Amino acid sequence: MYTSSDQFYTEGGYHDSNPDWHQEESKFKASLVLDFIKKFHLPTGLVVEVGCGAGEILAEITKNISPVSVLKGYDISPQAIQIATKKAGPQLSYYLDDYSKLIDVKADLVLVLDVVEHIDDVYSFLRRLRDKGSNFIFHIPLDMSCRTLLKPHVLLQQRTSVGHIHYFTEETVLWMLRDVGFDVEYVTYTKPAVDLIKPGSFKQWFKKLLRKLSYSVNKKLSVKLWGGYSALILAKPVLHPNE
Repeated sequence: MYTSSDQFYTEGGYHDSNPDWHQEESKFKASLVLDFIKKFHLPTGLVVEVGCGAGEILAEITKNISPVSVLKGYDISPQAIQIATKKAGPQLSYYLDDYSKLIDVKADLVLVLDVVEHIDDVYSFLRRLRDKGSNFIFHIPLDMSCRTLLKPHVLLQQRTSVGHIHYFTEETVLWMLRDVGFDVEYVTYTKPAVDLIKPGSFKQWFKKLLRKLSYSVNKKLSVKLWGGYSALILAKPVLHPNE
């Protein structure tokens, strides 16, 4: 039994349950970031990923970004950083540290991809993080849905297998970010991970078809009905009144 969510990562619990650190999803997530950089002309002089895990997302981004950019990944898991440092290069480095607690650092772009749902005191974490970047890309699972309300064991699976301890809707995500001092500039959805792979059975295929059809008719309603989608968000820190 862990006394804090941090221990699940620092003491190897997450690594034991997910030894590959979901690296198979990294290319897709990197493509989302690169699309945002291009779409919104985001500066990339220094790109930081908070909770970088095995570091594969930054490694993928490095292949497709200007060589003058510097990319740094931070994670509190020694097991993750041990894997990630093997991918380090001239542009890319990894650190065993909590970026939100560092002093006098500020990146042009901060990536927070599938992280906040794992943090005990997520409000304090986001407030610390807010002043450490000029632009932020968040990717946050929208686990709470009609389906998961009717089938709470789905949430329990998320809790035990991948360490989700907070469950969000789009509205609660946006309220939270605004509460802690972020200006949300753009929001879109990404598909459930299960929809990115070939269905292994007729049941999976049929569920995927239903989600696809409902999503084409009404995106917001489909997200609320089915769950499994995530919010991809571009945000900037709100300047304090005395600044």
